[in-house]
Order: sequence, then C-alpha cells, then structure tokens
Amino acid sequence: MVSQMTLRRFGFMHAGAVAVAVALAACSSSGPASPAVNMDAATDAGPVCPNDLPASCPSMVPSYKTDIAPILATYCVTCHSPTGVAGYPEVTYADVSKQASSILDTVYQCTMPPIGSSQLTVQQRVTLMDWLVCNAPDN
Repeated sequence: MVSQMTLRRFGFMHAGAVAVAVALAACSSSGPASPAVNMDAATDAGPVCPNDLPASCPSMVPSYKTDIAPILATYCVTCHSPTGVAGYPEVTYADVSKQASSILDTVYQCTMPPIGSSQLTVQQRVTLMDWLVCNAPDN
C-alpha cells in the first residue's frame, strides 16, 4: 500500500478514503524517472504491477488530454461514471483531480481495474503514475 508519508513526499495529502484536491501545477525535473516493474508478477488473471513509484516527475510530463483521458476512457469510465457501479466518476478532469490520491493508490497497488476486467499495460500504469506524481496537471 502507498503510505501516507510516500503520498506527502509527492505533494499529496491523504486522509483515508477522503478524496483530496491536487495542486494543478506542472512540475519540472532533470530527467525521466520510471518505476521498476516486476514482470514475474504477471499472471493470466492479473496485471503486471510496478514495484515502486516514480522517483520524481519526469521531464516530459504526460498530458491529461492526450495520454491520461484516453486510458481512463478505455479502462475506468465504464464503471466510474454517473451511471456506473463505482462510487465516484472519473469522466472529467475535475472528477479525476479530486480523486488523484486514490487513483495513485489503486494504480500503484494494481487493484484497479479489478481482476477479470481488461488490464492496463505496464506503460499505461507508468504513464498514469508519472502524471499523478507530477501533481496531475490539467495539460
């Protein structure tokens, strides 16, 4: 599980299941950082999960519009919409930014999408985590 200390390290405040607003500022870094990935963890029934969070915001910050929104539309919005079965929507940037801390937890822990659903690729998980570590900018 992503600890509260880890989330604070990346500018996220976490209070249990309470959604927290995330700063909408782009970040900068001296170079890209990608999490390690345990390829041995992959099974036919489950996702391949990163072993750690990105060390810092990469110099090329993923774009919400071109990188993140399509991933969410493909893997999340079916359940995370006003008419879906999940507890909160992930349809708009405003929806997603309110849930950034929770989304980081579930992407990092590979608990979403649930097993049995179409899974994110390793690169899609890394892209989402990179964007979230960069304070989820509306870019």
